[in-house]
Formats: sequence, C-alpha cells, structure tokens
Amino acid sequence: MSSLARRLRGIFTSPLPATTKTPAKTIKRSSSNNSTLKEMIDKFKKSSDSKRFRSRYGYYEKAVLTLAKAKKFSFIEDILEHQKQYNEISTEVFAVRLMTLYGKAGMFEHAHKLFDELPKLNCERTVMSFNALLSACVNSKKFDKIDGFFQELPGNLGIVPDVVSYNILVNAFCEMGSLDSALSVLDEMEKVGLEPDLITFNTLLNAFYHSGSYADGEKIWD
Repeated sequence: MSSLARRLRGIFTSPLPATTKTPAKTIKRSSSNNSTLKEMIDKFKKSSDSKRFRSRYGYYEKAVLTLAKAKKFSFIEDILEHQKQYNEISTEVFAVRLMTLYGKAGMFEHAHKLFDELPKLNCERTVMSFNALLSACVNSKKFDKIDGFFQELPGNLGIVPDVVSYNILVNAFCEMGSLDSALSVLDEMEKVGLEPDLITFNTLLNAFYHSGSYADGEKIWD
C-alpha cells in the first residue's frame, strides 16, 4: 500500500459517531493504487450519509488536502460532488464549506461552478458565499480573476461586500505584488463607509515590509 493510501486510510477510518457505521479499519491490498483509493473514498461517501459525520469539517479537509497533495483531483471531485444530494446543500454554510474545500485543493473552476449552481440548489447567495468565491480565487492563485469578480458580481447579484470581502481583495493584490492597488483599497473602503480592521492593516504591513518598502508601509497610517 502506498504512503498516500496509508494516510487516507488513517483519515477515512477515524472514529465516527456511534450512530454511524465506521468504515472498515482494514482494506485489502489492491494491485492498483487507484482502486484502493476508490474503495476508501466509497467508504467515506457511505459514511457521509450520517448527518453527524457531515458536520465534521475536519474529516473532509484532511481528506481533500491529502488527495490534493497527491494530485488526485478526480477523487476530490467525487467526494465533494457527492455532498450535493444532502438537504444541507440548501444552507449557505454547508455550500460554502464545499467551495472552500475546492479552493484549498486549487480547484477554482469547481468552486466557481458550485457558486453559480447555488440558486438551482435552493441556496441563497449572500456575501458569505461571495467571500468564499473570492477566497477560492486566492487559494487557487487565480489572482487575475478576483478584481473582476469584485467589480461585477455584487451589482449583478445584489450583494454588498463587507470588511472580509475587502480584506480578501487586499490580500490578493499583495500576493500579486500590486501594493499600490492594495493600498488603494483603503480609499474604496472609506467611500463605502467601511473601516479597515486589524487584518487589513496586518496584511498591508506584512506585504510592504516583506518587499522592503518600509517607507511606503508607513503611508498606511497617513
């Protein structure tokens, strides 16, 4: 069994709530690594029939990050698309969890697709899912997309960006090295009546100091 299979085995066989059938603690050795992983993932999906299991975000995050590291993206899609059949998909918190996991796996297009599907899934889109989409952009390093989304989606969908939204935008500009653009976000926030918070300032200061632009960093306080 490969090291990936062993790691996933540890994740997929974690103790579950008493009402849930625990996935098999041992899995027969397979001649194909992919078939072994597929068996594990099928057991994981079966476990997700339990509402209590579905509430354990950590199980999903560990599985997704492990699979992403091994570039097993089709298995990630298998796990997360499976979750759409459950009633919780109509709640934005649950949908945002899936979008966040896609983002952490670097699967931005899947996160974007899910965001677009939310109305068909009877899930209202608010600033919460909008922020999840922006975060998926950053986590997937699709920095070129985030400004366009920020400028277009709120007006089209009737969403009002909040401080979290602007902090994600600031972070994206900093990651791109566009420090002037990041700094200009402070002016935008002021225009809409929002106050930068500690996260805003820390993100900007870290970016300026890491770039060696100490003097420019002091402009934040002007």
